[in-house]
Amino acid sequence: MNSITFANNPIDRASEFRSNVEWQQQAVTSEKSLFMIFFEDRPLIKINSERPNEPEILWVSHQQLALVLTNNITPLFLGLKDERPHFAVDLSNLNLEQILSNPSFAHSKFIDARSIAPSLDNPSTGIIAQAKSNFEWNKNNIYCSKCEGVKLSTKDTGYKKFCKQCGAEYFPRVDPVVIMLPCFEDKCLLGRQKGFPPGMFSALAGFVEPGETIEAAVIREVNEEVGLNSRDVVYKFTQPWPFPSQLMIACTAIVDDPTYKVDDEEIEEAIWLNKEDLTKILIGKSEKKIWIPPPMAIAHQLIVDWMDNN
Repeated sequence: MNSITFANNPIDRASEFRSNVEWQQQAVTSEKSLFMIFFEDRPLIKINSERPNEPEILWVSHQQLALVLTNNITPLFLGLKDERPHFAVDLSNLNLEQILSNPSFAHSKFIDARSIAPSLDNPSTGIIAQAKSNFEWNKNNIYCSKCEGVKLSTKDTGYKKFCKQCGAEYFPRVDPVVIMLPCFEDKCLLGRQKGFPPGMFSALAGFVEPGETIEAAVIREVNEEVGLNSRDVVYKFTQPWPFPSQLMIACTAIVDDPTYKVDDEEIEEAIWLNKEDLTKILIGKSEKKIWIPPPMAIAHQLIVDWMDNN
């Protein structure tokens, strides 16, 4: 679905070039190459004074970046777009004032990805998701899990790490999460977690466990969270969620008995809603002052998709 935030990355990842050291060295300094910049998990965003409501990723050349680029910073190769190499660099180890003093970064600022995503076009959010998740994985995987105190070496511009002592290899991981709507006749069930803002209800969700299919995870999570037995699981679509690196897998499932019992540890309240109820929620006229996650969230897209098909 083109409307899903953090999806629709337009860059060809061109993974065959990641391990080509000579090609990477030439590409980094090429006049064709473009770089996006991160600082403490925040991408550098260009704010146009004439169009403040249309922010963009700031892309710069190697020449523009050279003033702040040091030998300790390895650009992450994102891939190719329009035959131009695209990279991302994490400048978190540098001084923020020093970075922003670069004339090439004028009218730009580092903005939290979750905050700026709704204002960007979806392809841009897809690029941010790729870079952010990879940078976070690299920061969290420093030592070999088998050899105590041995630091890992980075390869393939940041898509692989290995231990020189035992030879173990490590790759960025993605955590699969099922997010689902239990359905009964003309209604779907939304739940409310204890940590949600007042009045917010959303689709149920949970991590897929080892040795478990998507369908089994949906059935298990629905039963654990609201005590319902579900069947006929239908996959709908997915969303990369770079906080830090999850793949949200949206599904629906049928239940034969609507009588639920919420799990006090995870869910504090649940509610069956029909299309009319949800329409009122979407236009802000819910009698119960209920609201659902914004369009950026896959839960919103799943609910709207269910409404369109019912």
